Amino acid sequence: MDLNEALDQWQKQVTQAAKLTSKQQEKITKAGADVLADKLTEATKANHPNTKGSGGEYGHLTDDIASATGDVDGRHNGKSMAGFTKKEFVARFLNDGTKYIRGDHFVDNARDDDKDEVLAAEFEEYQKVIKKIGGGE
Repeated sequence: MDLNEALDQWQKQVTQAAKLTSKQQEKITKAGADVLADKLTEATKANHPNTKGSGGEYGHLTDDIASATGDVDGRHNGKSMAGFTKKEFVARFLNDGTKYIRGDHFVDNARDDDKDEVLAAEFEEYQKVIKKIGGGE
């Protein structure tokens, strides 16, 4: 294979990688969202354990963490999200603080501390998608 053929093949691979569909993008970002949801659950359990009662109507804060494909408006545009579902207001109060509660920033810290793991999971999934569509190694 000469240099021109190798460059043409490389260009085709790059072009394929740049034109991922929304479903393929969601698959990649969902891998990262799943990791973030797991790490957020661990951080919530460590900082705000389930020690009192049943957690009320929506359950405990640690049971309220999920990840999903699509954005907050429900559009499937290649994005995925992770976070609290029904008790997000409680998590915000505990994270940011209020007039009476000192915030401990457990959500912010979990996002910052685990971004490398989230990106690694997304990269791993990206490699699988590229390999599946024939984009090479």
